[in-house]
Amino acid sequence: MDRRIRISALLVAAFAVVADQATKGWALAALRSVGGHLTLPGPVDLTLSFNQSNAFGLTPVVGQATRWLLMSANFAVAAILLYVIVAKPVRPLTRFGLALILAGAVGNGLDRLWIGAVVDFLDASKIGFGWIFNLADATLDAGIGLLMLSAWREARRTAT
Repeated sequence: MDRRIRISALLVAAFAVVADQATKGWALAALRSVGGHLTLPGPVDLTLSFNQSNAFGLTPVVGQATRWLLMSANFAVAAILLYVIVAKPVRPLTRFGLALILAGAVGNGLDRLWIGAVVDFLDASKIGFGWIFNLADATLDAGIGLLMLSAWREARRTAT
């Protein structure tokens, strides 16, 4: 059973990376052809953006050093998470949370490697969210949410 869960988690991560890269490829082609922005009905527009920093622009950009440092960090985190997913005894919910974080790190790391910056295109500024993001960012957030849920469930289990 545990082997199946490990494989399932890795498949989820692989699917998320492929979906992330496919949507970014589409965004690069489609949004460049319409001037970089497409207004949609609903809460999200599409705006092509290239992020050379990290989440929320917290890392100062100092040329190519930032690119290579952040890309290396992405892949180092991914390698550590891959090891934990495959080799460590963790709960299934934790394993899937780690797989989603792994996918986000790989997806954004690949952008830095191939393009030099992370491709962002989901723009929820109509609802007050000030940052443009991508599917890899969303998988990171979902993974963190699963880790929090797993920790909460474990705390409840331990308390009873």
